[in-house]
Amino acid sequence: MWSVDETPTSEATTHPITFLWTVPRSVSTSFERMMSARGDHQVFDEPYSRHYYYGPERRSDRYPDESLPDSSPDELLASIRRAAEERPVFVKDMAYQATPLLDPSILGDFRNSFLVRDPAATLSSLARHWPDFTDDETGWDALDHAAGVVAEAGQEVVVLDAERLCADPAGVVSRWCEAMDLDYREDALTWEPGMRGDWELWGEWHASTAESTGFGELDDPPPPPSRDEPRLLEAYERALPVYERLAARAI
Repeated sequence: MWSVDETPTSEATTHPITFLWTVPRSVSTSFERMMSARGDHQVFDEPYSRHYYYGPERRSDRYPDESLPDSSPDELLASIRRAAEERPVFVKDMAYQATPLLDPSILGDFRNSFLVRDPAATLSSLARHWPDFTDDETGWDALDHAAGVVAEAGQEVVVLDAERLCADPAGVVSRWCEAMDLDYREDALTWEPGMRGDWELWGEWHASTAESTGFGELDDPPPPPSRDEPRLLEAYERALPVYERLAARAI
């Protein structure tokens, strides 16, 4: 599905930019919190959500009366590249929010990886927050596309599975660091609780992580949606093949 094309990438930035591409409700904020605890990266929390929901070229009408400055795709990419002039950068984002980046000529400049979780879990949690979620907002189609783009850029498709990550944080994070050419920092697997200032835009989504002190073991995924939940079932049936393809690669 994602055969690697040895396409040369463009010149790298001063410091590496590492992306974690994911879908909503996938334990990605805990992973981001771990990267903050390292203390050696500038960490960006879903910067392209500003473009998707609040920018001049927004793709969602979920918040039609709200706009944010500096939210065009070009402005957001420029801010990430500027940060990389000073220190290494880590970005956690949803692929569906960042479609302007999903081009081999752009992603080839970055170190890319993916985090997945059983869609029975991600979709049921998403529906509790946004019962009116769109196909885009489930995240899976765009994540599948992003994996293909990363392979087209000549990179290995590096995947983390949320259940495996939470069951063995030290083992999974150390393997991810090796794949991303980063030093492993065991001390970053625990952190002080608290709401971070850069989470303000999506604070309601990050409440449980704000109370955490490390990766907690996940409950078993719920059963797949039933035919009594047609909207969830449709989304699940579209997401499952993507999840299975990516999870088969999990480190």
